[in-house]
Amino acid sequence: MIKKIGLALLAVLVLVVAYAAIQSPNYKVSREITINAPAEKVFPYLNTSKLADQWGPWKEQDPSVKITFSGSDAGVGSRTSWEGGEKMGQMGVGSATIVESIPNERVLIKIEYVKPMSMVQDSVYLIKANGTQSVVTWEVTGTNTFMGRLMCLFVNMDKVVGGMFEKGLGNLKKLVEAQ
Repeated sequence: MIKKIGLALLAVLVLVVAYAAIQSPNYKVSREITINAPAEKVFPYLNTSKLADQWGPWKEQDPSVKITFSGSDAGVGSRTSWEGGEKMGQMGVGSATIVESIPNERVLIKIEYVKPMSMVQDSVYLIKANGTQSVVTWEVTGTNTFMGRLMCLFVNMDKVVGGMFEKGLGNLKKLVEAQ
């Protein structure tokens, strides 16, 4: 009886691992919001690391995070680095550097995580002007390792990360519209 249970558990484990192995390693999480302000008012909050820190949801997630800024004040080379708390689910260690900036249209950021695991992602803010409004899209793309694909079988990363994006974009909307 114990042998049959062991074989059944082994079979389930093999199926889960095989299923994770055939999943696409590429991922994308995207959210958007309409802000009642022209693109020129929104853009600085996306293109300047210190201003982005004012609306980003990360400090709410990890109040003990230590954030530093380096490089350019705005645009290409503007860099945010962080070192999060020790508790699971907090920010870890990493940096985000603006690598492309097209005024009032697009900001591309390279995100590099060091801890708890090494990973690189691309994040982009897109702005589409719509009269006196701006539609802002926040998107992240990357490639999962096998362990990342396995984890995503049990955790809906689109919901988790997308929820953080929704919170941040809501903060951005309030901040810009209050100006």
